Amino acid sequence: MRAVYKKELRSSFTTMTGPVAIAVMLFIAGYMFRTYNLANGLSSVIYAVFNSSLIFYFVVPILSMRVFAEERRQRTDQLLFTAPVRLIDIILGKYFALVTVFAVPVLVLCTMPVVLRPSGGSTPALDYAGILVFFLMGCAYLSAGMFISTLTENLIVSAILNILFVAVTMMIHNAYSMISGTVFTSMIFFVVLSFLIGIAVYAMTGFYWLSIGVLTVLAAVSLILSYMESGFITGSAEKILGILDFYSHFESFVYETFSLTDIAYFISAIAVGIILTHTSIVRRRWN
Repeated sequence: MRAVYKKELRSSFTTMTGPVAIAVMLFIAGYMFRTYNLANGLSSVIYAVFNSSLIFYFVVPILSMRVFAEERRQRTDQLLFTAPVRLIDIILGKYFALVTVFAVPVLVLCTMPVVLRPSGGSTPALDYAGILVFFLMGCAYLSAGMFISTLTENLIVSAILNILFVAVTMMIHNAYSMISGTVFTSMIFFVVLSFLIGIAVYAMTGFYWLSIGVLTVLAAVSLILSYMESGFITGSAEKILGILDFYSHFESFVYETFSLTDIAYFISAIAVGIILTHTSIVRRRWN
């Protein structure tokens, strides 16, 4: 794992990937810090950090789009599959390299509470807790982005899928009332979700008929439940939306609500992304 980590980290800084990602992140975070704290006199940096979530739309695709997609495009992934290294070590080595690059500008963010300390009124504990959750949120996005990069060899497609994932998880909290408000919209949501799960099954297994079967069964169950258990299906739609709601788990820190549940949520999301990445590569490896 150490050799893969060093190789990926070196590659990030010998190309424009790492410097561009760091520069974009520092520019956006610095602008938010100037706007909310220096210009408007707010004593807490949590507002600047919270509004810096715009960073993920740029940094996540830049860092993660090429992790495995580039290997696949250049056919060097075959060397990885036959290397005398465990697959999980390769995945973790690449992932920790991404996290290290992302951590560089986050460390700069940690100086913001120090800058505001002489002005008084700041709450360093809450500020650093917010920065920690911001970091974990970025790590979760990078984990998901790494998985997405295993699904295609086209870097542009990988980048677009990463942007779409960030957009969905950042804006899905606004869709709660619209999707789970009526039985019909909840039913449509579950049918679309069944279709996406079918695509995911095909991407993970390569079995066309299995994906069709899963899609059909899930869609049929959704239609039946919408007529027989309308209350169940509307409540379930909101719960499923909550699983992908990164934004709300980060937003709670803006209202000075520290929760270990939110931290556990992002750690779980990181683990799920790594597991999905491993599963996707194993499927391709044996195919």
